This record gives sequence, C-alpha cells and structure tokens, in this order.
Amino acid sequence: MVEFDLSPLLGVRPGEQLAFELDEGPQRLEDISVSFLRGSLTFIRVQGGVLVEGRVETQIELVCVRCLEPFLFDTTFDLEETIGLPGRRRPGITYTLTPEGRFDIAPLLREQVWVEVPIKPLCRPDCHGLCPVCGQNLNEGTCGCHIDPVDPRMAVLASLLTGERE
Repeated sequence: MVEFDLSPLLGVRPGEQLAFELDEGPQRLEDISVSFLRGSLTFIRVQGGVLVEGRVETQIELVCVRCLEPFLFDTTFDLEETIGLPGRRRPGITYTLTPEGRFDIAPLLREQVWVEVPIKPLCRPDCHGLCPVCGQNLNEGTCGCHIDPVDPRMAVLASLLTGERE
C-alpha cells in the first residue's frame, strides 16, 4: 500500500497543489512485483477532483518467454489521472479519495506497470530459449540433442530442393 494524505486539497480552490517524492522498496502490486518505485508526483486540485501527474521509475520482475528464466525489466512511465473527491461519483473517474482525504496509489501504479510490460518479455534480445527435445537452457550451453531442422511432414518437399526423387 502506497498511500498519500491529500486532505489539504479537499477544501481549497482549483489550482492548489501538493508535491511528493515516491521512494518505495520492493512492492507487490496485487499480481505483479516490482523491485522499487521512485519518482515525483504532483497532486493538483481541479474542478471536481484532484489531478495526479508525475514520472515513475521502476523495475518489474518478469519471466522470459523463451528460456523461462526470471529477470528484471527497467522502465519509466508518466502518470496523469484524475482522482474523484470523496462521496462524489463522476463518469470516467476510476479512483477516489477516502472520506479522510487519503489516496492509495498502488492500484493506479499497478495499472500503469501492466501497460509497460512487453507482450513477449525477453531476458535479452538474443535469448536462445530452451531445447525442444530435453529442455536445456540454450543460453547456458548446448545440450547435444540432435534436432532435425526439417519437419518430417515436409521431408518430401525438401527432397524437391535437392533434386532427389522417389
């Protein structure tokens, strides 16, 4: 839980603002883990809510889709979201302050972190993956398995390239 006290912004005119530095250690944002959260956040009172703006740097714990090894993925993202005032529901506003004026930013950070996760996370661009025969991580060395480069179902077509006919 990463919570901010925004109660000073509840009874003021639009335009007032509060600035916070974000410097958190390892966090579990529901279903995703990050090594740290660092950044600067500004909360600005706007008509009907509070606007949060900022830039956050983090390191996401992911698993490589080729070799299945865990690795850390560095990323930086910008935040810009309007937070609703307590007791008032407005269309398009997902997050609201508590009646005491507190705001848990973890759900918003979780959403933004998931947007930053690549579709196919790779531990490195030249990851060799796993041997399809024995499962050896090919980044750590070869396994010695014989891998037939031609699909047996396509062997007849390969013979056309070599000029062999049955």
